[in-house]
Amino acid sequence: MLEKIKAYWYNLKTEYENIYGEAFLKDFDKSKEYLEKMQSYLLAKQEECPSNVDVACTLASVNLELSGDEDGYVEFLENFLEEFDSSLDDKDKARIYTNIAFVEDYSRKALDYLTKAKDLKSPFAETYTALGLYNFSEYEYSGNVKNLELSREFFETAKGIDESYESAMNYAVSLYELKQYEKAKTLFLDLLRNYPDRMWLKLCVAYCEVNLGNKDEAMYYIEQIEPDSDDGYYLTTDDIADFQIFDAYYVLEEYDKFLEYCDEEVDENYYIIDCDYLFYTLWIKGKLERFKKLEDNNRTYLEEALKESLEDEYDSEEEKKETIEGWGKDLKEFEEMISSIKSDAPRPEVKLKLYPEYSCFMVDCVRHKI
Repeated sequence: MLEKIKAYWYNLKTEYENIYGEAFLKDFDKSKEYLEKMQSYLLAKQEECPSNVDVACTLASVNLELSGDEDGYVEFLENFLEEFDSSLDDKDKARIYTNIAFVEDYSRKALDYLTKAKDLKSPFAETYTALGLYNFSEYEYSGNVKNLELSREFFETAKGIDESYESAMNYAVSLYELKQYEKAKTLFLDLLRNYPDRMWLKLCVAYCEVNLGNKDEAMYYIEQIEPDSDDGYYLTTDDIADFQIFDAYYVLEEYDKFLEYCDEEVDENYYIIDCDYLFYTLWIKGKLERFKKLEDNNRTYLEEALKESLEDEYDSEEEKKETIEGWGKDLKEFEEMISSIKSDAPRPEVKLKLYPEYSCFMVDCVRHKI
């Protein structure tokens, strides 16, 4: 059945793109007619085969695209599970649990559904990718290395099922964050051979070289990286930010290169009040005019924010207290940072972080998978 569904969807997609000359689903208003055709097709199939999992899961995805009703999506799939429980095998149930987890957005509910899928020996890479992403996000929030270890295990399982770029890259990122830089570098270089101009991979290799103490090799890759979106690639991680480049120059103590990238335009576009390493670099390189300008501008900003917080209206005394104390704390910490740098305090440390691709893990997503 799934092949028939895919063929029908492909024909609709092709017809749309031939008429409008743009990617299907890019414009909802124009795509709606085709989504409704797909919905009607699937409803007819459901009449013929009410217990068919391919039909139910694809129909749920189409309904979600049309309505955006996440609660309705969950209810539809849970009702299907309940009605046909006796005829569904473990693979079918794992598929549905993984699909439901997608709309729960890395919450405890999502974890519960994904754990059910895992316990049923899910054969879907999406289950383990989602568990990897859940645990990685928990690690980012708490710093708990146990979550990072779990993330690595789940990403490795996903990679064993699905040899896609994203699965391999996510696994390599988890190794990097676990400080297994040599292993991570080997995987990133393997990917780079298949995607030789991909900026994100060059950044990943560069970061590995930095942490391995290979300055010349790190510089070789960093100097090839261009910020912003990478032509030809579409993932979130392919959008390279300026700071991901200039942070590496700072860690390598290439301060002139760092300031070349982290120029005065950055002062205007980034929140740099707590960017101690920029102030530090300006101070040790004798860029005192820019240092003083940044110091004054940011002090004024914090003082005015604190003053406004004293005059603002609040819904509660607790909110008022928290806001005023927050701005007061920010101002105090800023003054301490500036004083510390002027007193020749030790060089601030910067950690070069990599992130997995937080991509769609709905098994039957009509936007990304069908």
